[in-house]
Amino acid sequence: MKFRNLVSLLFALGLLLSGPVLMAQEETEDPAVTVPAEEPIQEATVPIPEEVLTYEDYSVKGYTLTFFAGQFSGAKYLENMNLAERTKLTEGAGDIRAYDGGILLVSQDPVHYTGAHKEIKEGPAYGGRIGIYVSDDFHLDILGTYATGEAVTTMLYTPDPENFPDKAERIEVDRDDGYKMMKGGLALMYDATPATFFGIVPQLGFGLGGIINRYSELSDVTGLYLEGNFGLNFELFNNFQIGARADLTNYAFDVEELGYSNMVNFVTFSLGMTVFLDVIPPEVRASHLAEQSN
Repeated sequence: MKFRNLVSLLFALGLLLSGPVLMAQEETEDPAVTVPAEEPIQEATVPIPEEVLTYEDYSVKGYTLTFFAGQFSGAKYLENMNLAERTKLTEGAGDIRAYDGGILLVSQDPVHYTGAHKEIKEGPAYGGRIGIYVSDDFHLDILGTYATGEAVTTMLYTPDPENFPDKAERIEVDRDDGYKMMKGGLALMYDATPATFFGIVPQLGFGLGGIINRYSELSDVTGLYLEGNFGLNFELFNNFQIGARADLTNYAFDVEELGYSNMVNFVTFSLGMTVFLDVIPPEVRASHLAEQSN
């Protein structure tokens, strides 16, 4: 009897001691507790190498800015022949337009006045050019020129045609001091580097564009021109040059007295300074120059 009571007491004591352990297992196995998920493994990316550009990959190799000043030679656009002894003019055939828009009265006296000439006197010229280099030596220039001068009309005057018909002199009969010339266009130029002498580089080219002859009172006379260009450039220091240039311009001048256009030529002489703006990266330019020297 005593033995049975002792077994019951030990069994109860075991249950009492094992209770907290069972409760702890239940809390650990609680489904509400979540285990953090493992982070995905990122794949390593291989960098793509940048494309290396060469000199030929650049369509424009550089730009030049040029400012110049000089003088244009002027031009004669009307040159009537002297009237022969028996030449007769119909009414109005010998009239010469004045620069104020009227008719020169002296031109209506063919006995004393004949052989009218109209010309533009030489004057100062200014302008600028923007060069676009498409290769080492070829460049396309966008240019503009502004010049001022005087328009002058002269005639052959014979004071005493009856007694001294051969004694005559050419005198000025009209003048416009407000004449201006403006022209602008394009020119394809070649730097003749193989012909360089003493550091001076010759330049050759031709161009075309439009020209405006502006008077104080008369309407503008416009036309299209063709031009030949020749210059000499010398580099003072890196990307800075000085140069001299001559531009021969040819165009059709509409002459009212003739009723048609007369071909006119004039030359513009100028001195200028040029700045070169390089657009090629220094390392690419250096590599190109090294290839040329080899």
